[in-house]
Amino acid sequence: MYPAIEEIVEVFNEKDVHFSVQENDDNNRVIASVVVDYTSFTVYFISSDETNDISVRVPHFVRFKEKERRDMLRIANRMNDKYRFCKFTVNDESEAVTIEYDFAEKTENIGEAVEELFRRLMQIAEEAYPEFMRAIWGKPETAAEPQNLGNIVFHDFEV
Repeated sequence: MYPAIEEIVEVFNEKDVHFSVQENDDNNRVIASVVVDYTSFTVYFISSDETNDISVRVPHFVRFKEKERRDMLRIANRMNDKYRFCKFTVNDESEAVTIEYDFAEKTENIGEAVEELFRRLMQIAEEAYPEFMRAIWGKPETAAEPQNLGNIVFHDFEV
């Protein structure tokens, strides 16, 4: 098991976080399932070498249909603006929104840092989930009015 994963396991055991460990040839993973007020999701803490490289992924945080893609992009951008240290990405192939975070390789006390991020991700997910679901189930966002900043006018368009 990679050292960063060992440190995460040690801290998670101390803090009574329920998790499992998966060891592959390519990487090691600590997998924790979370239930918050509105949803449940799985968080993957992935290490692929002997350094403190930890990638955090919450795959399939929200699933959507092609017709909701535009709203998902808009909300993901808004969430990326609000929560600058983690990234919401919209994956067109799997039609899902993913939350991502990558720790700096030189992070000290990686286990403690991961545990703190894990707690913060639960709060972020709890706040962000209703925003995405409003677009899917109830009140899709309407096209924004063009923004006028002097001689520059911004129009909303689909890429």
